[in-house]
Amino acid sequence: MKKLVSIVIPCYNSSESIEELVDELMVIEKKNNYNFEIILVNDCSKDNTIEKIKNLSNKYSSVIGIDLMFNVGQFRAVMCGFENSNGDYVITMDDDLQHPPSEVPKLIDAIENDENIDAVFARPIKREHKTYRNLGSAFAGFISRKIFKKPKNFTMSAFRILRREVVDSVVAHRTMFPVIGPIIVKSTSKIINIDVLHKPRKYGISNYRLLKLIRMTFDNVINFSSFPLKVISSIGIIAFGVSVILILFYLIRYLIGGIGVAGWTTNVILINLYGGLILSSIGVIGEYLIRIMYEVNGFPKYKIRKKYK
Repeated sequence: MKKLVSIVIPCYNSSESIEELVDELMVIEKKNNYNFEIILVNDCSKDNTIEKIKNLSNKYSSVIGIDLMFNVGQFRAVMCGFENSNGDYVITMDDDLQHPPSEVPKLIDAIENDENIDAVFARPIKREHKTYRNLGSAFAGFISRKIFKKPKNFTMSAFRILRREVVDSVVAHRTMFPVIGPIIVKSTSKIINIDVLHKPRKYGISNYRLLKLIRMTFDNVINFSSFPLKVISSIGIIAFGVSVILILFYLIRYLIGGIGVAGWTTNVILINLYGGLILSSIGVIGEYLIRIMYEVNGFPKYKIRKKYK
């Protein structure tokens, strides 16, 4: 019997594309004799996405619709899909048709043909994004290499296939703010890339604007790394050392009579420098405290309003 392949698709305002996407996946399933379980997670869309999902769940027995009570973002919507999946393999892909269903067999073949591989990430031959999206992805990749220890020549992507064991490992992370790519990299080193096509966006506009990409990268760093705190600590030590040197320098000048009324400029510079360092440090620490508060309060990662099957 063919292994069950779960396909998790987080959906947000995807009423124009979701039917076409699922129809294409069903053609792929039939053509290749696969056994699909398609999980559509509606993340509180503002259009009629949930109606389309209801129709698809009635049309295809292998389609499961999940309607969330409040917006949780892509990562937690994917976690919801993971926790409600049953597949031996689990694929994640976007809802906008930029991840072509025709490339799904490449992912399945790659992981089925090598039992030593736990995860396969699709690597676009050419990214069909706006320039700012490509720049944002490059920056996020740089951050991932430096902070999350991602291999240099490895490309992370939302289009991927995972073995059940890896999915279970990801789900075991109970954090309110999951960062799925780095969690996968932490869970297994048996990961490869395969080259796939990447299509231009067919409907609507991307929800990931430049500021949102920057914020998402910042969130990823805060949620999954203590790097900013280490930076603040290092800056604090350096600033303390510089201040000691300046104190000694001006004290010596004062003692030898080299300072009269002078020093106003220096005071202004130092006040602004250390004031800025203190405020920025408090801001970063505040971000960590916000996340600690959410974790301690036990606020749910998501809440399912209704499942359609």
